[in-house]
Amino acid sequence: MTEYLWPLLRLKAANDKVLIEAYRQVFLETYVRTRDGEAIEIRDWLGNKVIFRPGIFDHAFSESTDYRFGSGIHNVPFSKKRARCILWIKEILAASKGTIERRRQYRRDSRGRFKKRRILVVAEERYVVVLDEQKEQKTLEFISAFPADESYLEKMRRESTLMEIKSPSLNGD
Repeated sequence: MTEYLWPLLRLKAANDKVLIEAYRQVFLETYVRTRDGEAIEIRDWLGNKVIFRPGIFDHAFSESTDYRFGSGIHNVPFSKKRARCILWIKEILAASKGTIERRRQYRRDSRGRFKKRRILVVAEERYVVVLDEQKEQKTLEFISAFPADESYLEKMRRESTLMEIKSPSLNGD
């Protein structure tokens, strides 16, 4: 069995529909609102506020079977591989373990405007968290998080700028 920096969340359910809703509930109660309806405030290790919108779940935990040649549309509506790492996101934002590359990338949105993206890559896990930088200073919006293969990481590194490497061994934490 492979060791990970953080444990995987392996929920069980009677069918896929119930399983998806169980993971959705974990996402909502971990990142959006408590069971009591209180907004959850999450900040990254630099003090930036990170916004998690409830509707992003379907995008963040779905995937494309062919990201290299596809048009970016996710044709797998739910990815167990992505969902099992759902609790890793808050650990990465806090930089609790591992070597994390903080990168910046400029991408065009659906309207053709350039948007600044913040990409966090956990080197040991080849895990990526994607955030959009908002106009409001020190505010980021969660877009997606996923395990990546080496070719994706190479492409992303070519198309982005390294801003920082956060590592306990490098930063004296």
